[in-house]
Amino acid sequence: MTASVPAELTGLWRRELITAPGLHDESTRVFWLQTRRHYVDIRVPADGPAAQGRDRLAAFGADELLRLARIEGFAGELTATDGVCAWRRDLDHQPPAASPDEGRYAVAGDLMIEDGVHLDYQETWRRQPDSSTPLLAFGLQDDPHGRRGLLVAGGRRLMEFVSRPGPALSAGASLADLVTTALGQGRRAAAEALLSTRIRYATASGDGGWQVELSTLPWLEGARMWPAGAARFDAAAGVLEISEDDAPIRWRLLDASPGADAGFVARPD
Repeated sequence: MTASVPAELTGLWRRELITAPGLHDESTRVFWLQTRRHYVDIRVPADGPAAQGRDRLAAFGADELLRLARIEGFAGELTATDGVCAWRRDLDHQPPAASPDEGRYAVAGDLMIEDGVHLDYQETWRRQPDSSTPLLAFGLQDDPHGRRGLLVAGGRRLMEFVSRPGPALSAGASLADLVTTALGQGRRAAAEALLSTRIRYATASGDGGWQVELSTLPWLEGARMWPAGAARFDAAAGVLEISEDDAPIRWRLLDASPGADAGFVARPD
């Protein structure tokens, strides 16, 4: 079992800035939620297309699909050793990167500076309030569509990664390149399938639910994570079951901070 990361790394982090040779980006919306071992990360460019009443990828134009293909997101386990974080990307919306995701980190209160180990970059992160306890992580179990997933919670923040069906993408071309090729060959359905990874970042609402703030699928933003009564936690089995449109989806509890009540995630609306 992977050791727990230092408590100073846990919670929800929002990136304020990334700099690299030829790059200065303060506008991409980036959130990373870290539990004691597991994490989910989403990165949505500021110029991504809005839903504007649409509720499926088929309703977006080809140019909009290419903009959606620039979204990044990944999930897995983090290890931290001798001041270096290593993010193991068990799940990735994009094809695998050529180099490991590792960075030297320095934390001062709720501010973190990350400097790349294998790439020349620096990121500035700020921990968001109400995200440090309880810490919970769930893994997607026996999905009827063959998807893989990770669900993490930190206080009043929640992040979910549900992969596209099928095998992970191979290293090489970017997701945008793959979508461009599929569209150019007239394989619109294949292009949409490439973009079907569902990543959601949500916050606890005042009336007991979870509201989606950011997603790889724009029409999910502003909506509930799940309808009232759709989520149920079986403490004896350690399973969170959520009723979706065509079949229930089950999440198995992987880890919880001491004293955490995993049923907290199944907040009633």
